[in-house]
Amino acid sequence: MAEAPGTVYGTSAKLAASNWSTPWHSVAYLKFSVPAPPAGQNIASARLEMLYQKTDQQAVVTELRSVADNSWTESMTYSIRPAPGPVVATATLPAAGATSIGFDVSATVRTAGTYSFAMTNPSAESATVVHSREAGDLGPRLIVSYTRPPLCGASFAAENGETYQQALAREDSLFGGLKAVRVFYGGLPDPWPGKLNAGKRPMVISFKAAPTAIVAGTHDATMRAWFAAAPRDQDIYWTYYHEPEDNIRNGEFTAAEYRQAWSHLAALADEAANPRLRATLILMGWTVDPASGRDWHDYYPGNTAIDALAWDVYNYDTTAAKGQYLTPSALLDRTYAVNQAENLPHGVAELGSHIAAGDDGTRRAAWLDQMTAYLSRHGTLWALYFDLDWSTGDYRLRDPAGRAAWTSFCT
Repeated sequence: MAEAPGTVYGTSAKLAASNWSTPWHSVAYLKFSVPAPPAGQNIASARLEMLYQKTDQQAVVTELRSVADNSWTESMTYSIRPAPGPVVATATLPAAGATSIGFDVSATVRTAGTYSFAMTNPSAESATVVHSREAGDLGPRLIVSYTRPPLCGASFAAENGETYQQALAREDSLFGGLKAVRVFYGGLPDPWPGKLNAGKRPMVISFKAAPTAIVAGTHDATMRAWFAAAPRDQDIYWTYYHEPEDNIRNGEFTAAEYRQAWSHLAALADEAANPRLRATLILMGWTVDPASGRDWHDYYPGNTAIDALAWDVYNYDTTAAKGQYLTPSALLDRTYAVNQAENLPHGVAELGSHIAAGDDGTRRAAWLDQMTAYLSRHGTLWALYFDLDWSTGDYRLRDPAGRAAWTSFCT
């Protein structure tokens, strides 16, 4: 407490962040030790929760600040306290008399280690008073949840006379070994094993055919055989006509025809009774941006036909041309909202960006690190980089920084 700078309050049954004109000003310090995540998992989220000890004259807004120095103990006094850092989270009183207060510290608590916080009160003539650990089960709790990181993968093509199998070997060599593989067919899929043998790695396989032909049953025999012969010891995320939005816009087929074709194929896949076959709708991330003018529901046959919903997510070409990279939140939050609403697993079937204007590749590498960290915290199934030289530009990760970033994610 500022007005009693030499007094020790470490054994008190309460923590107080007070702001009174009497005067009476106090800051509450908290420290937590976060253990290593379970094997093969990452921290997905962290939330600090506390129970009010005093429910009158509560602060409307309470701040939580980082504290860089973890050496303090409960014998600390105000005069020797470590300086509070910037605000990392705020909590707004939901209603007078609220019994609990919480702070989302997911952006701060990302790895195992010791974390210190200072709770401060900018609200005049009020106090945030909560139970301390001396109050037993009523004391503060840091609730940490975990998730498995996404599998890294890539889209690629055969180059310089390679076979598709050789192209996979090249990608494995470039990035330390892919954990998932993307395969495209311009028409119906080849009989198994298809273009390549990925071992037991999950595969994300796209194929195409006219929706009217699918619904008419023209390809039933071929697709029944393909589904029936699919591996039963390997996850196969199959998708019909990924990114159909532009095809529908251009009048090649209607949204209703597309949805009907999906439902027809899903029924054929179900006949195979193979739980490793997973129907995966892949749409453009752009589709859920209000600026697109689109409605993702138009392309969605329903969660009775779909087992997973994936997205192709790009730092837009126009954005890269301006020397910019969009944030993970801007590119991904709307896709997560859709998946959560439909209770479907989330995937990123294509992830990519040109090297932005004025960048030597180091900023793209940093963007990749940010994207994969964000995906890891949100429980995405897999993230597959679009490692191709495309008609709209070269997305490949051949610069040292970009290659190192994706290798780090894969390994």
